[in-house]
Amino acid sequence: MRGGLQLGPPGRWWDDKHFAKSLHLRPEQKKHMDALFDENRASLVSKYQALQQEESKMEALSRAQTLDENALFAQIDRVAQARADLEKANTHLLLQVRKEMDAEQITHLDASR
Repeated sequence: MRGGLQLGPPGRWWDDKHFAKSLHLRPEQKKHMDALFDENRASLVSKYQALQQEESKMEALSRAQTLDENALFAQIDRVAQARADLEKANTHLLLQVRKEMDAEQITHLDASR
């Protein structure tokens, strides 16, 4: 997901003590961010696994003795859709996390990208 929309540093950046301190994150903000991550974890994992499965199918099609162009292109579409679904789920989480922050914190977060 590195090539997609970036709404902050990668990963659970609010767990980085130095970065969280530089943003002046309050303990209750971090707690809410953790809760949001936990609420979204199952969806993110499921969408990531779906992407892996679609990529695996595409890999198998591309290694077939006889390549079926139509089947391969259809599988590319399924991979692209799975990737888009994962990106949307991740963006949804990141937007929720940003809503826990005040304007000054968001400005500092955006400047760190």
